[in-house]
Amino acid sequence: MTVLQNSLLALLLFFIQPTFLAGLALTFLSKSRRYRYTRKQLRAAIYKENFEMKRFLLWGLIPGLILSVLSVLIGLPVTLDWIILYNIISILFLGFGYRFIHPIFTFSASAILLMLYQLFLSQDSLFLPITTLWESPFLEGSPETAFEGGQVILILTLLLLVSSILTMHIGKLTQFIPNFLKTKRGKLVARYRMNPLWMVPLLVIVPGDTFTQLFSWWPVFSIGNQTFSFLILPVLVGFRYTVQAQMPTQAKQALLKDFVALSVVGIIIFALSFWVIELAAVGLLVLFLGGGYVLYRHRLRERTWTFRFGPEQEGLKVVAVRPGSPADKMNIEIGDTLLECNQVKLNDSEDFVESLFNNRAYCKLKIKRVDGELVMTETAIYEDDPHDLGLMTLEHITLTNGY
Repeated sequence: MTVLQNSLLALLLFFIQPTFLAGLALTFLSKSRRYRYTRKQLRAAIYKENFEMKRFLLWGLIPGLILSVLSVLIGLPVTLDWIILYNIISILFLGFGYRFIHPIFTFSASAILLMLYQLFLSQDSLFLPITTLWESPFLEGSPETAFEGGQVILILTLLLLVSSILTMHIGKLTQFIPNFLKTKRGKLVARYRMNPLWMVPLLVIVPGDTFTQLFSWWPVFSIGNQTFSFLILPVLVGFRYTVQAQMPTQAKQALLKDFVALSVVGIIIFALSFWVIELAAVGLLVLFLGGGYVLYRHRLRERTWTFRFGPEQEGLKVVAVRPGSPADKMNIEIGDTLLECNQVKLNDSEDFVESLFNNRAYCKLKIKRVDGELVMTETAIYEDDPHDLGLMTLEHITLTNGY
């Protein structure tokens, strides 16, 4: 019974950690803002389900399991002072929105600040020296053969790879909700701000018996003369990028390529830090600045090109498509231009509505793709939803005052 109680208490500690509570609160806030925005500005629900909460709780389960097994098998330790500092840094970075919640910033900043503190301000760490290392089968020898910063680099680069693939590469998991603004010439244009936020439950090894000093019931394990504890750390993986001059899929691929390249650099630095300990600190700084540079490159690409989602000389510009809708089944995509509907040429939204009324059971569209290709697509329209194709065009939007 004691083992069960201790396990439940350890699980409870996971849910009351500041990073988990802050991420959960931010997820609820994001969902509330989306509902309020779609009701007021779009007057239609593009995504009816609560995908924010599902994404926050579910996206990181499989990556967390894989990374946790890897971290335990290799024996990658983190000290308790780093864990505390990580929670503090994550909460502070929440003030900048989603952009800097990613581990490439929070993990790196936490490790760098901890190293600076122990180097210049304290001869002894609050809990354990930074070079204290749980001796794993792969990392034998004296503590000088490895450096905590190097361990953080490896976990960080693996998280970077996983998060890049999930948030950038898998398009079906990304919800594109348009925001609208007027240019200096008064033209209405759309842009897309992606704010994925999810949580990775990462099992980490904490060397020593530090937890028992704080929680007498915390289980401690021993291998030879080494003692250690396990802790499930909720790692927040947030990201934000805006697309208005590129296609969303094009922007994702460019960001994915940049982040994969940065991950390769991180793995190389981790390998070299086994021979040159000082490279661990340099590697953390490189990853932190590299993440900022990737975001800067994306902004440069957006500034160089013109608005992609602006009005066309003819037809209606598609700015949103609801998943599972007739428009989705017709393979209509964001950025397409509707030229004709039921053989009626479309000049404004009234033409579109009128053409749908002309045929209550069938819809045939002539579409111009982003690359200029002309295609014909068609679908049946059902009586229970006769005029809702599940798409939104730029011409349907009227900005409210104050937006």
